[in-house]
Amino acid sequence: MLVHEFDQLMEARPFQPFQLVTADGRSVPVKSPEFAWHAPAGRTVFVASGKGDDVVRIIDLQLVTQFVVGFRANGNGRGKKRRT
Repeated sequence: MLVHEFDQLMEARPFQPFQLVTADGRSVPVKSPEFAWHAPAGRTVFVASGKGDDVVRIIDLQLVTQFVVGFRANGNGRGKKRRT
């Protein structure tokens, strides 16, 4: 995936929670724009769990196979997949 695609999802208003799905099948939720960021010229993103702990996942966007947009932050429901 490309950084500008990630940025589009992060800057969407109203914000919709989304998941990053990695090449190895992991799914990493981005519940709020405050919980994810990247360096201005970087392709590595940092995603905090948002559960009141100190867990931060570091993900190379080139290893992300798809974004799943519109899932419910509580884990219920299905989202729509966005591929490029």
